[in-house]
Amino acid sequence: MENFKKMLIALRPDILRFAKIQLRDDALAEDMVQDTLTTAIDKFQQFRGDAVLKTWIITILKNKITDYFRGRKNLSSLDELQEENAAIDAQYNQCFDENDHWLSSASPNHWGATPEEFSHRQAFFRALENCMQDLPEDTAQIFYLREVMGMDVEEICNDFDISKENCYVILHRARNGLRKCLQHRWFDLSD
Repeated sequence: MENFKKMLIALRPDILRFAKIQLRDDALAEDMVQDTLTTAIDKFQQFRGDAVLKTWIITILKNKITDYFRGRKNLSSLDELQEENAAIDAQYNQCFDENDHWLSSASPNHWGATPEEFSHRQAFFRALENCMQDLPEDTAQIFYLREVMGMDVEEICNDFDISKENCYVILHRARNGLRKCLQHRWFDLSD
């Protein structure tokens, strides 16, 4: 059991980062992580080792976050975030000329390395997390669940009560918003 607790302590920073991105409330994220770790310790005997420990812990946390959002009465609807999403769309649309051709001035600058090389840099992930904070809350949550956690679109649609088409639009907006933000906060700075 002591070895198990040490492994949980080592995983804490990763699951706390996930919780902060999902919840956008540091105190609530801390509470959720503490609750998750307590649950993991209580259910230690149920961990059969079929999955990697981190995957099992993240699943517990994901379920707690999902339950939190389901139980929250004042969850803002995606329609209420329409203005913020429209701004991302407007920025994207400015990348094209009147014939719907990509403007060379809107092309991303050369990033200097492959995305895989950047993915190993801790500073890049901090910039990505900061950019995700600039996205509308539900947009960032849906993007993180799909692209980082690898959740299926169907599962996301069920959790957020949205259609597949709406989910794909949200993911598209998130990618465009992140592209613009990362260009400004990361790639332009590395020149």
